[in-house]
Amino acid sequence: MWAAITAIITLLSILPIFLYNVDLSTLSFGSDIPIVVGIGILLTGYAPAFAALLAARFVPGSGGIRRVLAPAVRWRVHPIWYAIALLGPIGLFLIGDVIRALLGLALPEAWLTVPPASTLFFLAGALIAGSFGEEVGWRGLAQPRLQQRHGALTAAVVVGVLWSLWHLWPVLAPGGFAMTGISGVVLTFVRLTGTSVVYAWLLNSTRGSLLIVMLAHAGHNIAAQVVPLPSGTQQADPVTALLYLAAGVIVLLRYGSKWRARSACSEPAPRRCRARR
Repeated sequence: MWAAITAIITLLSILPIFLYNVDLSTLSFGSDIPIVVGIGILLTGYAPAFAALLAARFVPGSGGIRRVLAPAVRWRVHPIWYAIALLGPIGLFLIGDVIRALLGLALPEAWLTVPPASTLFFLAGALIAGSFGEEVGWRGLAQPRLQQRHGALTAAVVVGVLWSLWHLWPVLAPGGFAMTGISGVVLTFVRLTGTSVVYAWLLNSTRGSLLIVMLAHAGHNIAAQVVPLPSGTQQADPVTALLYLAAGVIVLLRYGSKWRARSACSEPAPRRCRARR
């Protein structure tokens, strides 16, 4: 039900793109577009959260809005998790540049940069949309509910696939597929499935702290701004995608059964967070 609501909200949000025939491949920062199109694109970033809140409120057995939102303020976790969430993505992006240098691949003009002041307002909006707008749905509702039935690993893969499909809404819009391409579609599935496994590990390792996952999502968006990608790879960077997949595999190899079969840990009671036998 939640996935269907997410799809409906997303499709309604991007409808103005079709009505005004806006070509996404021609858009850049500061492009002049109808305000209703801009609002629609903004709302797509919050579709998973809106859908989760609607499902929690109206779908029987969803636990209510408070149960979905409570993990977002669960801040009492070891400080190391804050460091992993906020600094881990920057480290991963820098490792990507090291790999490019070793393999003789194209490098960005600078390994580190500071976003222009004129973009900070829009960057803040993107951080909020990515962290709250997405994660309340993906890891606030979907991951805990799915892993109650199927275990954390299966749930993470399913959420990763759904997450990828949702992220690829631009391919439906005018000029969207030309901008993304087949490689972009494939690499989106690779990157987000690997990331979903990492985020499931963060969620379960912190006894259901959605806050840590939200910070990790924000950390990725920040890293994408301060550690620029090589020119021409912004839409589909294979190095970053494969590194996130590798991170997911490392989590599986390192922690294995300690979390893969774990049921939902969105409640503070320790017995709710026991692994299945």
